[in-house]
Amino acid sequence: MYYPTVADSSIYKLIVITTVFAVIWGLIFKDMLEYELAFWNQNRQSQRKINYQKPQIIIAYLGTTFFSFLCMGAGLSVFKVGNLIAYILGAVVVLPTALFIWLQLGSMLILLVEGGSAAISIEEYLPGEKVENKADKPADNQ
Repeated sequence: MYYPTVADSSIYKLIVITTVFAVIWGLIFKDMLEYELAFWNQNRQSQRKINYQKPQIIIAYLGTTFFSFLCMGAGLSVFKVGNLIAYILGAVVVLPTALFIWLQLGSMLILLVEGGSAAISIEEYLPGEKVENKADKPADNQ
């Protein structure tokens, strides 16, 4: 009698494939966003805001979200809760999180435009010793 070592290997293949596609779409999104930030940085006088809501960037973000949703649903279906419930739970976890991240990204880019990189620095809120600029310290010539 044959006993498979893995109960249903197709679900594990789906998890791996959707994870790979989510990472690929995420890297595409990151590269597009980095390009837009570099373009804005070179043209600060003529461009008042960072144009991150281009269709290409939105599609890349939606691709990342979609494959993350599929990966989450497939991962939850491994626990035999039923495919429908697994994918509903995956949607409940992934979709609001993706929406929150998109809205926060917009807020962070607005802060970056208005106040520069110092506006989004969190170092001043961290406990412990403050990091000082070397330019602020007088040079010791002893």
